[in-house]
Amino acid sequence: MAALREADTILIGPSNPVLSIDPILSVLQDELHAASAPVVAVSPLVGGRVLKGPTAECLRWAGRTLDSNGIVDHYEGLIDALVADERAEHMPTLETDVDLSTAEARRRVAHEVLAFASALA
Repeated sequence: MAALREADTILIGPSNPVLSIDPILSVLQDELHAASAPVVAVSPLVGGRVLKGPTAECLRWAGRTLDSNGIVDHYEGLIDALVADERAEHMPTLETDVDLSTAEARRRVAHEVLAFASALA
């Protein structure tokens, strides 16, 4: 996985951390830890709630709170920063609207995330 070691930024998308992201991370964990690029997660929570799917139930099952701190705790030791609509207590956080329901919103968040990540590097 030389591509991860050479990446400028590694982003973890706003999906269910337990059901969707964890299986991917289990395969890439060593490469992510070896990468020098900042690892930035985008929160799947919008306004403190889940827009669809079982993310809330999965986070509770994993012993995490349904907020930015719960997302940070879930990715403990892996991420360098979080993008969310609420600040995490012990993690650099880009506070921005993370509702991705329109193409314009997705472009805006993508630009903000990349600028934030480059400032971390």
